[in-house]
Amino acid sequence: MSDHYNLKVTHLNSILGILGATKPSLWPFLEKTGVLVSGISVGDLIPSETAGAAEALEDDFAPVLHPGGVYSYHFHPTGDHHLAGIDHANFSFGDASVDSPFSVGAFILPNVINDNTILAKYDSVGSLEEYRFFIDSDGKLSLELHDASASTKEVAVSDAALTLGQGVFVVAAYDGGETSPVVKLYVNGASVNNGATTETGAYVAMENTAAPLTVACAGVTATPTTEFHGRIALPFITGKELSAAEVKALWNLYRLLLEV
Repeated sequence: MSDHYNLKVTHLNSILGILGATKPSLWPFLEKTGVLVSGISVGDLIPSETAGAAEALEDDFAPVLHPGGVYSYHFHPTGDHHLAGIDHANFSFGDASVDSPFSVGAFILPNVINDNTILAKYDSVGSLEEYRFFIDSDGKLSLELHDASASTKEVAVSDAALTLGQGVFVVAAYDGGETSPVVKLYVNGASVNNGATTETGAYVAMENTAAPLTVACAGVTATPTTEFHGRIALPFITGKELSAAEVKALWNLYRLLLEV
């Protein structure tokens, strides 16, 4: 077994250690061919294209091997390229009865910075919205928490826009509060907002809906919306509010795996 393989396993194990024991999900993107992207969690992901058909990674996702032994994949709205997940309790947080913190993140290299979803459990057509981690219409990093039954939301927004074509490690960490949610956003391990959210309507809480998890789009795999254009690597979700120190530690590990 090579030292390179051992280092990759060590770094991935360290990432999982930081994500903790509550609903951790990590997709390390170890595959370069085929129609399955395995997760260190429940729920593998299926590379998908127009109308939800499975599509081999090597055909449309242009896998690039990074020095640490993991791949990044390219996503393009033309062809509706995204990763299709499932609905699972491990991907839902908050039900109006108990505070439920969570964090979400990934390495991204955006070719467009205008309403592009990174990761979501958010089907607006079916009124099954939960959350959406995305770049908003102003190019700013955002996390939306949605109350589907009331059609209301809380949205956190970064202080400044991302830079087109610049690879960055992005994280949103939600404290689980429902009356006054605090969502901290990070870029390359540094805080980029003050934790405040903006409420639209009388938001109560996210609800556990039947929306599937998706990477590089929102909605359902047959009709994806707000599609990402660019590269994504190592997306994750975890059922804890990551601290600033933990986000910084993750960024250092991502730099080792991706050499960015």
